[in-house]
Amino acid sequence: MWKHFKFDPTSANFSYRTDEKFNEFDTLLRCEWDRAVTQGLFTFQIDHHAKYRILDKGNLNYVIQLNPSRYEKRRTPYPFENVNTPFDKNKFNFNKIKNDEILFSLDNEQDKDKYLIIINNSPIRPYHVLLVPNRELEQPQILTIDCILFGLQFVVSSAHPYILVGFNSLCGYASMNHTCNLFHEKSNCYILNLYDTQAFVFEIQNLNEFEKIARYVCKITDYLSLKNIAHNMAIVKGESFSSSTDALRIFIWFRQSVVNGTMFERCNFACIELSGFMPLQYEEIFNDLTESGLREDLNKIVLPTDEQQRIKEDVKHLLDNSFL
Repeated sequence: MWKHFKFDPTSANFSYRTDEKFNEFDTLLRCEWDRAVTQGLFTFQIDHHAKYRILDKGNLNYVIQLNPSRYEKRRTPYPFENVNTPFDKNKFNFNKIKNDEILFSLDNEQDKDKYLIIINNSPIRPYHVLLVPNRELEQPQILTIDCILFGLQFVVSSAHPYILVGFNSLCGYASMNHTCNLFHEKSNCYILNLYDTQAFVFEIQNLNEFEKIARYVCKITDYLSLKNIAHNMAIVKGESFSSSTDALRIFIWFRQSVVNGTMFERCNFACIELSGFMPLQYEEIFNDLTESGLREDLNKIVLPTDEQQRIKEDVKHLLDNSFL
C-alpha cells in the first residue's frame, strides 16, 4: 500500500525566492520516486546528465533540453479529435496502473486516498510525477474545481521554488515572471500576451483564495471545453503583479487543437513547454534552435485574431456574471 502525506495549511509555501530546496513533502516525493526507479517501473533509464541550453538571443529565455528517450519510448498518445471526449474504460486509464506506481496520497481532514501522486513512467525530468484526483469516478480529461484545488495544495506543500503543476486538455497534447496586463478587475484576472498564444492569468496570495480562484479558473476551462477549444494550464510560484509579495500564478492558455496526436518535427507545445521548458528529440535541433525558430513553431498553435478576441469577450462576460 502507498504512503500518505497530510496537507498542512500552516506550512503552505508560496515563495519562489527561498533558499530552502526541500522539506518533508519534497523528501517523501523524491524517496518514493527513487524507489520506483529501483523497481524498474519507468519505460527508459532516466538521464540525470541530460544536455540543457538557454535560448539567450531574445526575451523569453527558454530552457531547452535534449531528451530523445521520451519521444522514442513513451506510450503513443491516443489520437483524440475532440477536447470533449468521454471516459473510455477500455483504453488506458489510471485504474489500470500498478499500485507500486502510486508514490503517495495527499490527504486532508476530510479525505484520504482522494488525491494520488503517481509516477510519470516517461518523465521529462527526474521527479516528474502525475497528479490523479478521484480516479474511481472515471472522469474525462477536463479540469474540475477539485482538480485545481489538488494542484494548488500540491504546489504550496513543496518548499521548492520552481515547482510546477500543469494540465493539458485533450488536443492540447493531453519564464513565468513576465508582466501581465489586467483583464478583469473584479476577479483580478490578467492576460499574458508576451507572444501570440495568449493566456488568462490569476494570482493567489493566501490559502483563503484557493476556492474562489479555483471557481474562476473552472468557469474558463468549462467554457473552453464546451467550445472544443484546446487549452493548457500551469500553476507556478512567483511574484504578485501588483506588489512584491509572493503569489501563486495560474496560467490558462487557449490555442489551436492538435488533432490525432500530430507531432511537429521541431517544437511541440503543451503546459510545460508553454511555461518556458522545451524538451527536444533531435540533437541537431537542440544545437541549432533559436528563439525566432521557437516562436515560428509557437505561431502554428495560435488561434486567429478574431477568435481570440471572441474568447476574451465571452470570458469577460462569464466573469462578470460571477458577481451578479
